[in-house]
Amino acid sequence: MEPHTTTTSELATLPAEPLMTRDYETRPALVYEQLRNRYGAVAPVDLYGVRVWLVVGYHEVMEVLRDESVWKADAAHWRALQEGRVPDDWPMLAGYRVDHLLHQDDERRRATRAAVEAALRPFQDPGRPQGVELRLTVERYADELIAVFTNGRSTGHVDLSTQFTRPLPLMMLNRLFGFPVEQGDDIVMDAWRMADSAPDAGAAIKRLIAAATDLARHKREHPGDDLTSHLIAAAPELAPEQIAIELYAIIVYSDYIGQTITNTVLEVLTGSDQAWQSLENGAYGELVNRVHMASPPWANLPLRYPVSDVVLGDRRIAAGDPVMPSVAAAHGDPLFAAALRDDSLKSSRAHLAWGAGVHQCPAQELAEMVATTAVSRLLDRCELELTLPADQIPWRLSPYARGVKSLPVRFRTLAGTSAWPPFPEASAPAGADAAPAPAPTSASEPRGRSRLWRFLSSLVSGQPGG
Repeated sequence: MEPHTTTTSELATLPAEPLMTRDYETRPALVYEQLRNRYGAVAPVDLYGVRVWLVVGYHEVMEVLRDESVWKADAAHWRALQEGRVPDDWPMLAGYRVDHLLHQDDERRRATRAAVEAALRPFQDPGRPQGVELRLTVERYADELIAVFTNGRSTGHVDLSTQFTRPLPLMMLNRLFGFPVEQGDDIVMDAWRMADSAPDAGAAIKRLIAAATDLARHKREHPGDDLTSHLIAAAPELAPEQIAIELYAIIVYSDYIGQTITNTVLEVLTGSDQAWQSLENGAYGELVNRVHMASPPWANLPLRYPVSDVVLGDRRIAAGDPVMPSVAAAHGDPLFAAALRDDSLKSSRAHLAWGAGVHQCPAQELAEMVATTAVSRLLDRCELELTLPADQIPWRLSPYARGVKSLPVRFRTLAGTSAWPPFPEASAPAGADAAPAPAPTSASEPRGRSRLWRFLSSLVSGQPGG
């Protein structure tokens, strides 16, 4: 890519179409195709009132992600932001003001990433005791969540998104981080509020960072065999506040694991031949991989900014222009999309669902383990059927994510499942501080039931949880 000298950014002069529309919510692939046909590999779009280049070509996305010498992740390189031309109330701005790994470049990124990778290593290695224990924990949590929504019934209805796919990754992180049991329940529910952009999302974010900071301070004095303690050991120079921000970033992006699980189940239920082929062969990892190709949960990646004027595709990008690489659009590029039509069992591993280059997801193995384990436990134990036509499934309108708001299904438990006890007891995380069991709220409620389990149990009956 050769630098190109410009005096005026094309981004300011070309017509920019609003991206966050009803069409984008329901048919994003069509929107990407229309942008590609009109503008080529790089298209100007309006993102909540701010002009952004959306990169929809596969090769161009790879170019942006792989060349850190030109394309920076730190918003300090965003010209309009530094000149005060991005409104303070822009919905996405708060995320770009948090200084975590995905927004760092060069030496700072390398140092932070080395620490995060070192902390994650024992938990991502299936041969290490921590990796084995974490996988068994995910299996148990998946089984327990299934027991909660089946509640001893052989048939019934459930919103899989709310009652299985979204809480599972957050419960895993609660254990992985080493939060005390009851505080961990607060973390799970605040992360939910944040991901949903609920009215109290701002307060939830502050509570999440504050709780993670308190945890980092505690673990510095009382280390355990958990991710927080390993991160502190890998980067002792980092203040508790910075440790907390890196933990917060992992919490934020854990929602994509839940979306992967949901999108995988939906791919099976809507009758994809390739998905059923993988399922019939017991190739759950391959099934999840195909979904990463066909319906990547992380549809668009955080903004990048060129440090000098460049040409990308057929567009002249001025230094400091905001550029959003689109994974979902790149997967729809004819140069890549042929892999989705491959009838063989083995699918392409060249997808961008985990990003690429220096900012590729450092927790990829862990995320794939959680998603594959969850899908296998669910589909081995329940026969599922959509209760809505596929084209009526409600999708979340998000500039980053591609996931459903809800996934209502009818379930039928398979052999051995109906005998599971309803409403299981919560167990304390490995490495977490022991917390005294809360007092029962009723004579029939067993001692030791965590508030998260009460919340999930309430969803079954439709009554508000505690």
